[in-house]
Amino acid sequence: MGDGIKLPVINGLGRTNRIDNWWSQPLTMGIGLTAAMIYTFWRLFIYTTEGTISYSLDGHHTVMSPIFSPNVLEWDLFGLSSWDHPTWVNAAVLILWIPFGFRGTCYYMRRVYYRTFFASPVACWVDEPEINKKLGYQGEKRLFIFNNLHRYFLYAAMVILLIKWWDVTHAMTFDDGIGLSLGTLVMGIEAFLLTMYVTSCHALRHLAGGMLDRWTTGLSQIRGKLFGQISILNRSHGFWFWTSLTFVFLGDLWVLAVCEGYVNDVALFVI
Repeated sequence: MGDGIKLPVINGLGRTNRIDNWWSQPLTMGIGLTAAMIYTFWRLFIYTTEGTISYSLDGHHTVMSPIFSPNVLEWDLFGLSSWDHPTWVNAAVLILWIPFGFRGTCYYMRRVYYRTFFASPVACWVDEPEINKKLGYQGEKRLFIFNNLHRYFLYAAMVILLIKWWDVTHAMTFDDGIGLSLGTLVMGIEAFLLTMYVTSCHALRHLAGGMLDRWTTGLSQIRGKLFGQISILNRSHGFWFWTSLTFVFLGDLWVLAVCEGYVNDVALFVI
């Protein structure tokens, strides 16, 4: 039994024998995440007036930006609606730590930022920085220990998800009945994509049945079947991550465009 086979990796950051465009995927993902963070900061602290986070069509029909949903500052619960808060505090500041925490500690997201921002490694058979080799992999320690909170962020994200669907049903309430508008459709698509992202989560799959040794009878058998169904969704977890993240910003841009008068929302039908 020998010492194993050493892979033919050329030493030096980003050096490799690969002739394909191995750099295109990490570069695209890095640009996407950076743009998302910059846009979020701009929306939260620079361009965040009350008149640009939601709009109403036909009275009670309210369309809320995905970034600012749920708008906890409108809740009577805990006295938030009457809270004399600082001007820089908005709904997103109060609730975004939940989706940010859930996405930031996601198993798929860890792979993305390890490759894009830490080059550890950027891709298979591509060499990493010398400092990575000296430090070596030391597990989820120091700052990265927060990644172990992923399952708890999952529970909070599920609550946010339920509230988002409640917002969708509320947006379907018109003065003349139940209906659907373009804005409601935007909110519904965003809620659906987020649902798929949450329900394909690795931690949810483990919670469903991954912690069991066997799925034989009774409740364990049901949990085993649920584990199998979530495992099917889990294969596309990365797809749901990016589509749900993208539609958060597309939805916000839609609300912003309507609030600024660039486009008009219309009711598709009212029953």
